[in-house]
Parts: sequence; C-alpha cells; structure tokens
Amino acid sequence: MNPLRWKTIGVLGSAAWLVTSALAGCSGEEGASMKQADSEDAVTLTQPLVEGEGAATAGADLTTDDVGYLTQLGLIRGHLWVGYALYQRELPLLSETHMKHPQEEIYASMVPAFNARGCDGFANDLESLTVAVTTRAAQEEVAAIYEGLTANIARCEQSASTNDPAVLAKVIENLLRTAGVEYQIGVIDGVIDNLHEYQDAWGFTQVANAWARSAAFADSASAAAVAAQLQDIIAGLDGLWPSLNPEGDVDEDAARLFGAAARVQIAALPLRN
Repeated sequence: MNPLRWKTIGVLGSAAWLVTSALAGCSGEEGASMKQADSEDAVTLTQPLVEGEGAATAGADLTTDDVGYLTQLGLIRGHLWVGYALYQRELPLLSETHMKHPQEEIYASMVPAFNARGCDGFANDLESLTVAVTTRAAQEEVAAIYEGLTANIARCEQSASTNDPAVLAKVIENLLRTAGVEYQIGVIDGVIDNLHEYQDAWGFTQVANAWARSAAFADSASAAAVAAQLQDIIAGLDGLWPSLNPEGDVDEDAARLFGAAARVQIAALPLRN
C-alpha cells in the first residue's frame, strides 16, 4: 500500500468544495498496492474524515437510507463493470481482483439492508461470476452470468427511490467522489501506483454515468435539464483513463473527479425544491 494514507472529506458544502476544487486546478482501502500487471493480464462541515470506498456512506443506515443503499450497490456494480470489461479485453488476471472484491469487502455489510427491504440478494450470482472468471470460462458463459447478476442487482435497487431524481443525483455525486478517492490512490504524479484503484475509479464513473441517464430524470423539464448537465460533466472525465491497462504514465489528476462531484452537487440543487 502506498505509505501515504489518502483521506477525503465526506461531505462539504457546495461553495466550500467548489473553492477547494478551484484552488486545486479542477476543470471539470483496499489491500496491498497492485502495480501494473503484465499483458495477459443535507450539507455538513462536521462529518469526520473517512477513508476509501466507505467514505460516501459512512454512518448511513442502509435499511432506510436510499442514497447510502444505492451508493453501495453502485460500488458493487462498479467493481463488476470494470471486471467484466477487463475479461472482455482478455485480461483475466486483472478481472479476477474486481470480481472477488464485492463479495469479500462489500456484500456482507449489505445483507441486513437486503433483508429489511425484501431483497433476496445475489450472493450465489457473485460466487458464480468469480468462479467463471477464475476458471477462464468462455466469454459467452461469463456474459450470461454477468447479465443475470446485474439484473438481480437491479431488482434489489427497486426497493429504494430510484424514481427520485434528487436521490439519484446524490448517488452520482457519491460515486464520483469515491472515484476521486480511488484515482488519487491509483495515480500519483502521473504514475500508475495502484492499477486496481485506477480501474475502480473508471468503474464507479461508468455507474454514475448510467444513473445520469435514468428515466427518472424525464419526469419534468427541470429534471431533464439537470440530467443533461450531469451527463456533460461525466463525459468530460473520459480522458482520465486512456486505457484500462495503460503502458505508460497517465498525465491526469484526481482533482478532476472531485471537481466533477462538486459540479454535480451544485447542478442538482434545483431538484431539492
């Protein structure tokens, strides 16, 4: 692990975070550090500093907190998204670490919420996907398991307010802020220091982008306008990942992700009315 333990402020007020992002030049814990692999492969200023993927939902009661619940499911989706993308690119060694992460690090903490919300969960599907990837199953088999798993995740998501644009905007903000935390662990001074976290940041951003295109934003003209802004903000982040397995340096900075999260927070203010 990089000796510098990165921390991020859980939630900042819109203005304070925007100033911080501007000063940083913004335009728009996991285990051991994973170096680049081979070719096969309600605003508050008093929330304590929290590390890693748990920062966005620290202290949330996932049985009742829809934003926290959907954020955690979004993190699971993000790991699986990038893991599947890597497997499609015939990088199974890289894919494995992402497929194993949700069940080992996130899923168990969500079981009480699944029970309370009447969701059967998807532990068996997670295990099946991990086995398929680690045994190098055919692309078609992995695709079928992945599609079934994501469908079951979607069913669990329906126990939350997925039709509320304000909830989804906050989830998007959380995912981008978490992506920033992961990216600053993954890329240090333009050098890939932790490839896994660099890839995680991409996966979380893809999930944020998917939520920004939710039909929930089509219910009103104002919500649709916000969604268009969110989509533009996320589209501006594409250059952060020239490749999922880059061979050279990456001349980018996590500040862009933190700045994007702040812009999402501000763009979504009309949804609170």
